[in-house]
Amino acid sequence: MLSKIKTLDELAMYLGVSRKQLVQIKPGSQFITFQIPKPGTNEKRTIEAPTGNLKFLLDKLSDGLQWLYSEHRTNAAQGYIRSVKNDPDKRTIFTNAKKHLGKKYLLNIDLDNFFHQITEKKVREIFSHSQLFSFDTETEEFLARLVCYKGRLPMGSPTSPPLSNFATIGLDNELTLWAKHQRINYTRFVDDLSFSANKPISEAHFNIINDVLLAHQFKPDPQKTKWFGLTDKKEVTGLIVGNTISVPPEYLTSLEAEIHKLKEIRLYAMNYPDYQVLEWIQKLEQVVSGRLAFVKSVYGNESAEYRHLLKTINNPANDVLTQSISWRYSGYQFFT
Repeated sequence: MLSKIKTLDELAMYLGVSRKQLVQIKPGSQFITFQIPKPGTNEKRTIEAPTGNLKFLLDKLSDGLQWLYSEHRTNAAQGYIRSVKNDPDKRTIFTNAKKHLGKKYLLNIDLDNFFHQITEKKVREIFSHSQLFSFDTETEEFLARLVCYKGRLPMGSPTSPPLSNFATIGLDNELTLWAKHQRINYTRFVDDLSFSANKPISEAHFNIINDVLLAHQFKPDPQKTKWFGLTDKKEVTGLIVGNTISVPPEYLTSLEAEIHKLKEIRLYAMNYPDYQVLEWIQKLEQVVSGRLAFVKSVYGNESAEYRHLLKTINNPANDVLTQSISWRYSGYQFFT
């Protein structure tokens, strides 16, 4: 059990390697950096992904961190949380939005470059927390170096999501307590903080929230701070929140377009078999299946929205390819 490990020898055994193999790892030289498009913008997101034996170790470590955090999850946290099959308190993007149903006022705050705000020093403090871990000083220092890149959590490493949840335990608890006294609902889905109430959320409220963030060494992105009043259509982590929860129309339109694209690519592959095309189809099928399952989770399997999309994906593609095959080189966004 990760929380009971004390020494580097015990950590090596947990990760399935020898101590010698473990200490020979050079994290800084085992990351690759690349860029992917940010959905809905012309901007790029930089991904820093571990490779080789470092990736193997971080995958194993991530698994333990995620299960451990599920035992210490805060009331506010809704994202990157593992749960057992019959968990009555599963946390998802849907449960996050559900916490704000029917509220008249809403404030959304986005933390700027969230993972990069969590420094190696903060990670070391997490590993030294006696109520969470039992590591000795040598192991704390080694692990902090192992999971960080350029002195902070990297975007693209499997250990960054659970560690970001550990890093915000104090923040979540303080904001939850304050919000309760103010009769405000507070949730956090990774780097998206949402506050809702049936009374106006004022500038004074925002200033207090900002002070709490700064006290915990986090800063918001002012460009992504959004206020919603009585007559505004409210949105929480991409879902429309009113008296019910719904998916934005553009999401459904985009998904239907992806389904048609998938059918076109399948038709092309039937006539021109190609390994790269088949690989592309597999990736696109994963994206479409995931987004279709998301629509089903929001609306239900008997809803008109879900049944229309299901009918679309099940209908055979009889039409010819309507556009060029430039999709192969378009940098398609595979992240949902």
